[in-house]
Amino acid sequence: MSIKGIGDTRRYINTRGNELGKDFQKTIINQTRLLSQRMQNKLNESIDRGAVAFTKRAILFTFSTRGFGGFKASIIVKSLQADYLYDVIVQPSLFEKFIPTSAARLSREGNIAGLRNNLRKGRYKVIKQGGKERLIDTSQKKRDKRVIGLRERKRRKMVYDFYNEAEKGVMMVISNTQGVFKVKKG
Repeated sequence: MSIKGIGDTRRYINTRGNELGKDFQKTIINQTRLLSQRMQNKLNESIDRGAVAFTKRAILFTFSTRGFGGFKASIIVKSLQADYLYDVIVQPSLFEKFIPTSAARLSREGNIAGLRNNLRKGRYKVIKQGGKERLIDTSQKKRDKRVIGLRERKRRKMVYDFYNEAEKGVMMVISNTQGVFKVKKG
């Protein structure tokens, strides 16, 4: 293509500039989408005994276009999952829980199977003795099999640092791209 004069130069810059802007936008959106998928996979892998289906759908990628070639790409944790996962991906907090003993039957996730239902039915009883609370299975006859849990204050460990991983990933996405960026933690 030969460019002659100021008019041809303007047309070329406008045409080529729009194409470059669209390519840039497409590249960043695709790379951010891939980053969100990698983050979801890492979250799933970091959970002991595997993530449940609810957790496997926690991370969401969205994007929207703005005027003059601008766009916004976001990686977020869905609100219901954020409430559930806050202690293991953002900041751990203390809570009270029955810690299962070796006599307890456990679910796939490591919780005492049928805890709420059996407490309601009266099969499990909470006994306070010596400053400790023990969960007793009243259907067991052997004394060593009756205690299935002890109530303790626990702090859950962080299994995945969402903000740190997202920041590192975004820096990798934009490290080889020239332009003006605004990265915000929202």
